[in-house]
Amino acid sequence: MELSEEFILELTEVQQRLFGFLFKRLADREQAREVLQRTNLVLCRKADNYESGTNFKAWAMTVANYEVMAYRKTQVRERLVFTAEVDAMIGPDEDGRSSAQSAHLSHCLQGMSSKNRELLDWRYQGEHTMEKIAEDIGSTIGAVKVKLHRLRRQLLGCIQNRMQEDGI
Repeated sequence: MELSEEFILELTEVQQRLFGFLFKRLADREQAREVLQRTNLVLCRKADNYESGTNFKAWAMTVANYEVMAYRKTQVRERLVFTAEVDAMIGPDEDGRSSAQSAHLSHCLQGMSSKNRELLDWRYQGEHTMEKIAEDIGSTIGAVKVKLHRLRRQLLGCIQNRMQEDGI
């Protein structure tokens, strides 16, 4: 499939607005960049569906909105997410995280191997995508996702156990 010059020009012109749209919804530059790339891929794949002379920006924003929803759906599966009940029990301080939660998280992280801590740091502290992590450790994306899922569950269990011990 070859993209028309008009389509390429329209796509190029809308990039900044798409990024702003995505950044506003995701509030994270790396996530916005990732979803922008996904959006651009979908737009290019569906270029034949675009009718010349119609509102390209509106079409692109609609596609971007669907990509945000899809991205959030995958993130819910990948990230450690506390339930509303646990959030209410912990109660955030000024930086958005409770001192009890921070202390328990730090303790639980210290109990992990340096290799596992490094993997978690790459994913959550650095700006590494799943693809980059898989490439760096010589693994598949699926294997990295499974490993991170197990580590998050391990952390959650550790934090919950420590909170129970504290009577929280």
